Amino acid sequence: MVTERELICQLNYGTETVMADVVISQSDDCSVIATITPHQQISLISSNVDCFIESIPNGLSSLLLKKTPITISEQNIQLEAKLGLAELELQNLPQDREIVSVRMYLTNLFDPYYYKNNIKFDINIPGQPQVVLSAHTEGTISHIAEVSQIPYSDLEKIKKLVDSICWLCSFASGRLSAVARMEVLRNEELIYQELTSVDPTLNKGPKVIFDVDDLTQFIEHSYKYYQQIATTYNLKNLINLGLLAKHTPYTEVQTLLMCNFLEVLRYNYALKVGCPSGVFRHRQTQDDFYWDRNLSKSGKAFFEDILTHFVEANMLSGWSSDFKNIRNEIVHTGNITASDHREKIQKYQDLHHFCDRVILALLQWDLVSGHYIPRNSPTNPNPEVIVGVNRVLFTK
Repeated sequence: MVTERELICQLNYGTETVMADVVISQSDDCSVIATITPHQQISLISSNVDCFIESIPNGLSSLLLKKTPITISEQNIQLEAKLGLAELELQNLPQDREIVSVRMYLTNLFDPYYYKNNIKFDINIPGQPQVVLSAHTEGTISHIAEVSQIPYSDLEKIKKLVDSICWLCSFASGRLSAVARMEVLRNEELIYQELTSVDPTLNKGPKVIFDVDDLTQFIEHSYKYYQQIATTYNLKNLINLGLLAKHTPYTEVQTLLMCNFLEVLRYNYALKVGCPSGVFRHRQTQDDFYWDRNLSKSGKAFFEDILTHFVEANMLSGWSSDFKNIRNEIVHTGNITASDHREKIQKYQDLHHFCDRVILALLQWDLVSGHYIPRNSPTNPNPEVIVGVNRVLFTK
């Protein structure tokens, strides 16, 4: 299925401007493409010049494309261009106080949380509008998130709300979920649309959170804590590193990615938590940290020093000096010492399990007695249990 919209646009390249027929389309893989047919013959467009397209009001479409940068990928009679984001809107948008509904199309929530009989389920986050998720089959788009009856002025807040839900779902499901398309409706009239090129390929990772009920509880509980710590800990990047590790077949690369997770955690914790609280000092010309002079410890605070301080401050168990040794070895030699490949895999999985526990601890998942699936022991060891997943209680 392809979403298309026909437009008449102004094509700007370098100092040149021409009129063109444009078809904006979003394919099943969520790529956004513009097929451009200029109204007059043009010379080849150099890759060194900036290119833009922008709608001209006409009878073809009620929605007009805002000025959008493009990258020309093919040049024949027609031009084909790639777009990162296409924003289309009415000429006369509603007043801030007018009531609208928002529909967002999400990728990669397939099998882990595919709802029986397409039943919708509600996400009720304290202080936020209700978000209704329902299954939707359209290429890599698997679900629709709907928010109804909000002031138009709240649109940016809703976009941030659903983006945060996508990142929580990504961590929970092991699959990168994102908003590929957004529609804003006023009394069922489409007044605004965004088409976004997103990466649909990270779509087969093992889960951390087991089922729909756990996922709902996880989102509703964790959202507040996600907002509090996302910037401090660069949480999107931490989640993404875990997803990348789950989607590569090479144990050494998986291990290197999770060691990078620890480096990101170390740096951000020391810089944004430890330094302001007077535990560490930072020399801006270096990435090194030092114990504050007022503490009993002195000198440089090394990799393990900072991470063990993080673990103690967050009352988190599971840290092992083996992780420091694995980090040193993979960074310095590109290898992991082990008796066989199975032991290498186990070392990686133990490390990834700890990193998952870091995120769960930061999101305070233990406060509601939440369950999760250990990365290093995903299969239930009890043969009498019908469900093969090892769903265990998370404790710090």
